Amino acid sequence: MDTGTIITALMTFFGTTIGYIYGNRKNQAETDGIVLKNVRELLSVYQDTISDLKDEIKRLEDKLDAYEKQIEEMSMELKYLKEHCMEKKQG
Repeated sequence: MDTGTIITALMTFFGTTIGYIYGNRKNQAETDGIVLKNVRELLSVYQDTISDLKDEIKRLEDKLDAYEKQIEEMSMELKYLKEHCMEKKQG
């Protein structure tokens, strides 16, 4: 082998190695960027969903409070009517 062939082989080897390393880093950086973008979008969807669920919970809690108040009022009315009915039966 002559010196020219060895130099050509070494240049090819180093050129390929450097190209691979650079290309691999570039691909990894692009992949990381895509992953971060997807995570941000997913996080936004989750935040919107959580916000919607909090609103729904608040609405249902308000509805429950209204039903509990209505039950309390109806219980008091029933108690009054029972007492009034008993008085009429006794009197």
